[in-house]
Amino acid sequence: MLKSIRKHSKHPVAKILLGLVLIAFASLGLGSFVPSLQFNRDYIKAGDTSIEIQEIASQFNKLRSEVAPDLTINEAVTNGYLDLLITYLSNEAIILEEASKQKITVTREHLKKTLLENEAFLDDDGKFSPTKFEMSLFRAGVSEEKYLELLGRDITKKQITETISESAKISEKIIFAIAEKNLEKRNGTIVDLDLVPLSTIRKPSDNELKTFYDNTTSSWIEPARRSGKYFILDPKDYADTITLSAQELIDEFDIRRKDYFKEETRSINQIIFDDKSKAEKFLSDLLNETQFNKLAKDKYNNENSIIDDIKKGDLLNEISTVVFNLKANEVSDIIKTDLGYHVIKVEKIIPATDPKFEDIKSELEKDVRLDLATDIVYDIANFADDAFSSGSSIDVVANEKNLELFSTDYLDKNGLDVNRSKPKNNLLSDKVFLEVLWNSEKNGNLSINETEDGKFFALSLFDEKKEFLPSLDEVKTKLEVSWKQSKAIEETLNKAGKLSAADDFIKFANENNMKISEVKGVSQNDVSYPRPEIVKTLFNINKLNEKQIAATELGISVVRFDDAIKPEVEDVENLKKLLLNPFNQSLKSDISSALISELSEKHKLEVNKSLILQALGLNSP
Repeated sequence: MLKSIRKHSKHPVAKILLGLVLIAFASLGLGSFVPSLQFNRDYIKAGDTSIEIQEIASQFNKLRSEVAPDLTINEAVTNGYLDLLITYLSNEAIILEEASKQKITVTREHLKKTLLENEAFLDDDGKFSPTKFEMSLFRAGVSEEKYLELLGRDITKKQITETISESAKISEKIIFAIAEKNLEKRNGTIVDLDLVPLSTIRKPSDNELKTFYDNTTSSWIEPARRSGKYFILDPKDYADTITLSAQELIDEFDIRRKDYFKEETRSINQIIFDDKSKAEKFLSDLLNETQFNKLAKDKYNNENSIIDDIKKGDLLNEISTVVFNLKANEVSDIIKTDLGYHVIKVEKIIPATDPKFEDIKSELEKDVRLDLATDIVYDIANFADDAFSSGSSIDVVANEKNLELFSTDYLDKNGLDVNRSKPKNNLLSDKVFLEVLWNSEKNGNLSINETEDGKFFALSLFDEKKEFLPSLDEVKTKLEVSWKQSKAIEETLNKAGKLSAADDFIKFANENNMKISEVKGVSQNDVSYPRPEIVKTLFNINKLNEKQIAATELGISVVRFDDAIKPEVEDVENLKKLLLNPFNQSLKSDISSALISELSEKHKLEVNKSLILQALGLNSP
């Protein structure tokens, strides 16, 4: 368990989720989860320090409600939230045990000072508000004493971990270099080579084919495949069978009218400055609206800075009222937010529309029919689910409800058929559908399931073909083609090597009828350029005029690094500021993790997940 905890806590996704755990815990609530508690047992223990099951249960409930409120307890456990909590509380037990051994304590005065400085409890004048403090505790459901205990634990943990990690900082020069590399743009020349035609590749000998077959055995293994029969319940299939009277449509219009109301939206163009004086200079230099758009494009490297069709509620509070009081083509004064100093121009205003019956009649009728069809589908799904629970087969249910039964192709776990391609029927590629197909047992219990796009289906396993390796003769035709393809790639790579070594790169390409193109001003994080492999290769080259071979979806290419365009120092400094804190925080986190890992051995961390699950009223997996 200890090894899995360490591994889990070092994974980048786990770190993010652990951050969410900390946020959830920071709000102090202890929830109302009441498990079948088992007292006086060791659930999480490091040396003489143990975490009681009451706290584990309360914190698990709190984490679930804050981070995954839509999941049941079992689903939260399956999705790894209990493991994350155990990791967090295990680390806490280790640190608290170390604090105990080192006789590290938190004085009442230190607690009081930290409490009085907590921004969450300050009033508008920046002074401690007893009322805000008491209301926060009341909403969280904890006593003042419990809060002080949690606060003391947090301070203790920081005293131990930050003693080592706080001094850990990455050189600003290194961050500057990283930022500069990120913002650098490059020019390059690309030569694309056509794959050598298979028709020019000789036929392999029997010995060559046998050797190739032996060396590529894993490629020829036919995976296990399953086939099933199923019915599908799609509301769209029932919508056309529903008729509505004129009065029924009018009644539905009265009920749903607000659903079709469209509030006012605006398209805006904005420039954000990190310094107020720069924003003031921009406004003083601004001659007309056209100049605004040009300057905005220049500031954002010629990228479109316009945000289309934005609602008032989608904007920051400090911005929304100002923007929605402007007229079309009007420019705002400077607006300060946490992001910086905004200057905004309103490009277009799309007024609110209150729908009229005739304008939305056809759309309304379609929506009502679909809703009623959905009700029909739910009724059939509920009937089928009850019938399956009583032991009915899929044939019986389909016959009773006049549902058409279909058969799947033989599919592997990835939804690929015997030709290793996806079927045209999108249902057969649905993640849920495939999970049901591969988790079913022949003549096992059936159920109604919902696809990722909201349809219902039932599926019964029909047959399964086990994994097998075809003989050489069975795949001989495909084997020959594959052998020729590998030889064609090999010969093409040889040509690419000769191209790279040529004294005159362009001349060699022209003489061999190779396609030449250029890439201009591309950055290594440029998502607009359609060939990311080319960009990656271009930025892997260290010296001007050097070349590298790249494999792309289009085939084999040779990339030459022609020129580097250095970014503006101001832009690099701005990116450096953005990167500095995350880099340092990551470094501190890694050092803290290493410290906790060492302390876990020293204090003999013990975690009994089975007991925790039992105490929460759950079964061990």
